[in-house]
Amino acid sequence: MFLRSRFVCVLLLALAASGASAQPFESSDLPLVIVDVGREIPNEPKVEGRMRIVDNGPGERNRPDDAATGYDGPIGIELRGATSRTKYAKKQYAVETRDEAGANLNVPLLGFPEENDWILHAPYSDKTLMRNVLAYRLAREMGQYASRTRYVELILDGEYQGVYVLMEKIKRDDGRVDIATLNPDETSGDDLTGGYIVKIDKRSGGERGGWLSPVRAPGWGGSGRPLYQFHDPKPSEIAPEQAAYIENWISDFERALMAETIEDPARGYPAFIDLASFVDYFLLVELSKNVDGYRLSAYFHKDKDSNGGLLRAGPVWDVNIGFGNADYYSGADPEGWQVLMTQAEDPFQIPAWWPRLVQTESFQSAARARWAELRAGPLATDSLVARVDGIADQLDEAQARNFQRWPVLGRRIWPNEFVGETYAEEVDFLRSWLRQRLAWMDGELLAEP
Repeated sequence: MFLRSRFVCVLLLALAASGASAQPFESSDLPLVIVDVGREIPNEPKVEGRMRIVDNGPGERNRPDDAATGYDGPIGIELRGATSRTKYAKKQYAVETRDEAGANLNVPLLGFPEENDWILHAPYSDKTLMRNVLAYRLAREMGQYASRTRYVELILDGEYQGVYVLMEKIKRDDGRVDIATLNPDETSGDDLTGGYIVKIDKRSGGERGGWLSPVRAPGWGGSGRPLYQFHDPKPSEIAPEQAAYIENWISDFERALMAETIEDPARGYPAFIDLASFVDYFLLVELSKNVDGYRLSAYFHKDKDSNGGLLRAGPVWDVNIGFGNADYYSGADPEGWQVLMTQAEDPFQIPAWWPRLVQTESFQSAARARWAELRAGPLATDSLVARVDGIADQLDEAQARNFQRWPVLGRRIWPNEFVGETYAEEVDFLRSWLRQRLAWMDGELLAEP
């Protein structure tokens, strides 16, 4: 059992990891997440700890010694992230809420639907602190599921850690990716056909499994074939029949996209995918010009055939190096199609079927119509800029503490192209970049074909 920390009104927080001097911390206008572990947190497996959330409501101050208002109980916690875990001083965490016996416990943290798997995302190279939050909110406004988010400030073992984003882990659940549960004994008939969540990504952690695409993309790094991985069910939980089914199904989809009959309703891509979800995914990846959007952190999900059974793109994930924040793959240039970008020496290539799909007449027609619709709604320039300004206003107080804890303003943190001296300059760059990106995409998608 872990003793819950209590704090005096003024907390002097040691900042040795950042090289900054101790800073006073009295209260915040953001919710506080207070975690006590008492030991180093490993990559895996999760270690036991306790978490307390203080959220006194809109307009109220939140203090470390206030009574818990959201959650006060056991957790399992581990480091997460492939690049961030090794490159960044500010760490992010996967958290599992548990009961006193150590079993998973579904709880509604900060107003989210009940679940037990959570993420504490740690914006670091993204000095606006908002790129993931912005992308996920846009996806939801477009009618697609994306992780819900809440800004918090984290105190870990008595030390202030900065601004974090509490958000939902991608998993099958009625309140998350709403597809049928796939039980281990469902190995035939309609039962076998869903639901699956798979991803194209780097390997991370101890999980293995998955398969290499049968479709080769030009590139260095061995095969030039994307790696598909099982996400839900996990590799350790998926039955052999289920693993074989989804691999064969997606491989058939890829071959259909590479065939001459690519647009045939019965033999081409229309027989395999939910077009609307792929169009929305494409438009959001392109709006953000996320250099990883197609080739890494790329999720897909499939429900049972009795529920439609088509492959859907998403949820969108990991956009912290999007919106002009990458100095490779032309990520900082507000012009150009990311889906057509390639670097021959990179082992992580965009799947060859994506460029094939987006250059079909049927996909382009759907994308043009959808872009026009979105530009009159959630992607209207004034609306999008106002959303950026609103998030910046929300973070006005807390960002100053964050950058005292992590003094990265004015420093290049991989993979920054632009380096602002102040938080305001970082937000100004994002705002300006978005205006330019929207204008370029308008010229491509709203002009007469």
